[in-house]
Amino acid sequence: MKRTKRTVCTAAVALALVAAASAGSAKAYFTTFATAKGGHQITVGTKSQITEQFSDWTKHIELSNTGTAECYVRVKAFAGSAYGLEYSGSPGWRDGGDGYWYYDEILPPGGSTGRLDVKITLPTVTVPEGDPGATPPPYTEDFNVVVIQECTAVLYAEDGTPYADWDSKLATEEDSYGGEGGEADE
Repeated sequence: MKRTKRTVCTAAVALALVAAASAGSAKAYFTTFATAKGGHQITVGTKSQITEQFSDWTKHIELSNTGTAECYVRVKAFAGSAYGLEYSGSPGWRDGGDGYWYYDEILPPGGSTGRLDVKITLPTVTVPEGDPGATPPPYTEDFNVVVIQECTAVLYAEDGTPYADWDSKLATEEDSYGGEGGEADE
């Protein structure tokens, strides 16, 4: 009986030592933490580039998808209130009624739109008084016509119908467009 009691006591002490040794590492496991800093830039696949040419008081605009995903594109031109802008486009372009012209076809990576023309109407130049047969002087005032373009990713409804969400916002530090072609009007 003494031997059994000593064996039980020895086993109890050994079990207590093992439990005490394990408690430290288990406690450390639950109280240890790690922190991480930094970030990783992600690239969304939509990116487009505008090409503008100017001739005969008309801006000729084409957009190209330079990204890695399909996209929709739209264009809007701005000028001073004294100048009129008249749009005409090749098939695929339509007036959205909100100041933008939309290209309705999905633009695949590497694809381009048809041409959109923006005709600039100059203010009327009057002839000098007293000479009704005189030719009006040429228009010499400086002005800007600024063209902006936007692209958005192609989204799909549950039934598979593609659509564009022009109200979505993406915060990024990189421009999503580029320019090429004629010189900018300044």
